[in-house]
Formats: sequence, structure tokens, C-alpha cells
Amino acid sequence: MDYDALIQKLGTFGPYQKHLLMIVFFPIIFNSFGAPVSNFILGEHLHRCKIPDLENDSYAVQGQHHKDLINLTIPVKLDGSYDECKIIVNGTLETCSEWVYDYSVFTRTVNSQFNLVCDDTYLHSLSVSAYFFGYVLATVTLCPLGDVIGRRKMVVIASTVEFLANIIMPFSYNVYMFIVLRFLDGAAGLAYYQGAFIIGMEMVGPSKRLFSGTLILEVYVFGEFLLVFFAYFIRDWRWLQLALGVPMVSAVCYWWPQVLPESPRWLLSRGKNKEAVKILKKAAKTNKVHFEDLPSNFRLEEEDRGLKEIFREFFHSKKLLFRWIIIVLNWFVISSIYYGLTLNIGKLGGNLYINFTVAAVMEFLGNLLCLLMDKTGRKAMHLSLMFLTGAACLSSAIPVLFGNESHNWIMVALSMVGKFGISGVYGEVFIYTGELFPTVVRSFVIAVCSFGGRIGSNSSPYMFRLADGKMKKALPLLIYGVVTIFVAFLSILLPETKKRKLLEQVEDVEHEEDLMVDSDSDLPKTSEGSEDSDCERVRLTDINNKTKNDRMQ
Repeated sequence: MDYDALIQKLGTFGPYQKHLLMIVFFPIIFNSFGAPVSNFILGEHLHRCKIPDLENDSYAVQGQHHKDLINLTIPVKLDGSYDECKIIVNGTLETCSEWVYDYSVFTRTVNSQFNLVCDDTYLHSLSVSAYFFGYVLATVTLCPLGDVIGRRKMVVIASTVEFLANIIMPFSYNVYMFIVLRFLDGAAGLAYYQGAFIIGMEMVGPSKRLFSGTLILEVYVFGEFLLVFFAYFIRDWRWLQLALGVPMVSAVCYWWPQVLPESPRWLLSRGKNKEAVKILKKAAKTNKVHFEDLPSNFRLEEEDRGLKEIFREFFHSKKLLFRWIIIVLNWFVISSIYYGLTLNIGKLGGNLYINFTVAAVMEFLGNLLCLLMDKTGRKAMHLSLMFLTGAACLSSAIPVLFGNESHNWIMVALSMVGKFGISGVYGEVFIYTGELFPTVVRSFVIAVCSFGGRIGSNSSPYMFRLADGKMKKALPLLIYGVVTIFVAFLSILLPETKKRKLLEQVEDVEHEEDLMVDSDSDLPKTSEGSEDSDCERVRLTDINNKTKNDRMQ
């Protein structure tokens, strides 16, 4: 008997699992604010240079006299708009050091407070990228710790740091302090999200794994709806950030092991059997199932083999390395497009709040597609959504290049189709990746895949700055479309994991066909006439060793 069969006996999705998922997934609502909030706290105001010695100068024209002063002082660009960085002083064109901002959308943002314009525009992009640089730090340090110190400890540390960073952020006294806190927020946010995701997947059986993975994605989207609701009514970035940060205090309860236990699957994979049994006993009691100890035929790790030995096996598995490379490329492209469309929603034109809400709806619907993966299969869903996203992005560039402003709605609509597709694939790739790799290296693999994703997401703040004119909107969409279709073709080489039990050890990848389960249960397929439906199977390596011994005799 292995872990999935044991969970089936204890209750695949009993009261214990439901309570655990509610506890670990609830703070995801607030975790979801991290990256998208850049649209609001780092929103770009229209601005121009302040007229010297005019104390009550404002971006909005106050009257004819004010308009005449603006025309005499501020140069006009070829497109008819006022220059944002130059001013005429005594007939000489100079660079200005003070600005006035358009407050029709935002009353105060990080941009307007710290004047991240003109020569300091790079600080705006850096403020956005800092969050994703934090992702990179988490990828190479915090996330792999999940395989070393355990899922629970990683979640506890990350949720606490995330709360502190968000509470302190509104009190930033300069942009550099803000950037550092955004960096810490990103690092802690990713570590928490991945830890929570893995705990949710490892505590349920194969038949409920898809539901668990989809649930965390929809909880994340619910947080985005809350974000745009708060952002619509709170237009000052400090108050908005504070309102979003205070509820994160709920994650402090994770410090109590009774609230958030360790993943029994991880404990068993590392030979910490006594600790795992205690947690499983509690789960059995909550689910009203009798459980005293691990069955005698349970697939048991006698001792912790250590990460060095585990990684040695992993890097000697050509099959795992090959699929790892393809998955990393997928994460790079998916993250680049997902965050490219999410963070630059205001640059597509139209109302920021409406666009953001529509994008959130598309993401919600895209995530719901993950529930169909048990019908379609993981691979079929992945390929369909990747090709859909690529086609939508390429098509959305057409009205930009060959249309005019009246056709902008077509571009936005097609971009939302791309958002729908990439949201679906962004959700299912977490589930798909978790099923492609074994428990002993799952955190490490997802962390490195995430690293590839973070390189992609770090590029997103700069994609809409690659060109000017029509190509400013069209070029990123063209790039997104081409690379998505290319990676989709590579993904054809990945295996299907539908209704297959999670790999536990590296060597299991050589016997994946033995890990398939019946369509309506969490139990492995048995031969015809077999009455043993409890999944009483020994470790695959034991079978191999026995076969070798028989041959020697």
C-alpha cells in the first residue's frame, strides 16, 4: 500500500482535508494582491512640468489665463500633447524638476509621490520588477527549502514576512525603501503560494487533486475581484496598500502546529514516519475513520536518504531532465504573457477598472477549464490553451497595426481571449508540473520552473516600452504569440498524467504505467479477477530487486 491508497482509506476529501484547505487557502485571497496591485499603486498619471512661481498650478486647465500660461511655458509635442519633461524659461528650453499630475483617476500613487517620471522613469519599472526579483530570490532560496525543512515551516516563515512587508510598505519614506519592501513582498508571496499549493495537492488523493488545485486558483482570482473593488473606492496608494495589508495578519495563526500541520506525504518521503502517523491519526479521527498505524505492507522509506542522494538520482534520469527543460520553457513563456497582460492592462486603452475586472472574469473562467482536465487529460488541455493564447495574441496585433483608435476595442477583446487562455494554462501548469515530478524533489523542481517563470515575468514591465507608436502595443503581442506557439509544439513531447498517482521517488518515473488509477477512485488498476482493491503494493524498487535476485538464483 502507498500513500494515495492510505489517503483513500482515511477519506480522500473528508472533513479534515476540507478544514485544512480552508485554513491554508484563505490567505491566498490577500496573497493575490501582490503583483496586480501595481496597476493601482504604481498607476501612471498624465503629467507635465509645473509652471515656475505658480503656486496653484494644476494639470487640469483652470481657465483661459491658466491655459495661456501653459502654452507660453510648456512646449507642445508633434502629437499635440504637452511635453512632460521640458519647460521654457526666459526663452530657453530646460529640463524641469517639478511636475503637476492628472488626479482624475488616482489621487496619489507611488509615481506622483516620488516623481518617478522623466529621468527617473526607470525607477517606476524597477518598482514593478522588484516584486518579481523577489520571486527570483524565493525560487533559488525559500522554495527549495520546502524539500529540506518541510512545507509547513516554509509557509509559516513566508506568510509572516509577507504580512510585515505589506504593513510597513505604506510608510515608505522614499522610493528605495518602497522597492526593498516590494522585493520582500514578492519573495515571501511566491514562497507562501507554492507551499500552500503543494500542501493542498499532497493531502488529497488523485481523484480530488484537480479540485484542490483549481480551488486555490479561484481563491486567487476572488482576491483580484476584492482588489479592484478596494482600488475603485480608495484612490490613494498608501491607504489602499494599508487596507490590503491588514487582513494578512490572519496568517500568523500558522505558527501553531495544531492549525497548520506538516504534509504527511513529505514526512513519509523523508523517513519521518512517527510524525506522519500522528498527523494521519488526527485526520482519521476527524474523518471518523479507524487508524492505528501504517499497514505492514505500506511503501515505507526506512530512513532519510538525504537530498544529495535524491538529487544524484534525479540528474541521472534522462526522462525527468528532458521533461524538466520543456516545463521550464513553458513557465518562462506563460509567466511572461500572464503578467504582461495583467500588469499592463491599463496600457491597452479604455477604463482601467473595467479592463481589470473583465480580465479577472476571463481568469476565473480560464481557471474553471482546469476542472475539465479529468475529462480531456492534462496534456490535451495544456496544448489547446497554449495554441489558443498564441493565436489570440497574434490576432490582437492586427487591429493595432492596420486599424485606428476606433478599432481599439477589437484589440482589447482579443487580448482578453489571450488572457482567458493564458489564465487557464497558468493554472493547469501548476497541477501538471506537480504531477510530472516526484514528491522528494517536487518543491525543488517547481522552484526552478518558477525561476524560469520569474525571468519571464521580470520582462513584463518592459515589454510595452520596446517601441513607440503603433508598435508599442503591437510588438509585445506579436512576441507573445510567436513564442507561445513555439513552446506549445515542444509540449507535445510531454506525457499524460491524467488519473495517475503522484510519483514519490525518482525511480518511479521508470514505472509510471503502474501508477494509473481507476477513473472513479484513487485505487490503482488491478488485473481482471483480482479481489484485492486496497492497493496493497510494495515499493517498485523492491519488485525490481526481487526480480534481479530471482535471475541470479
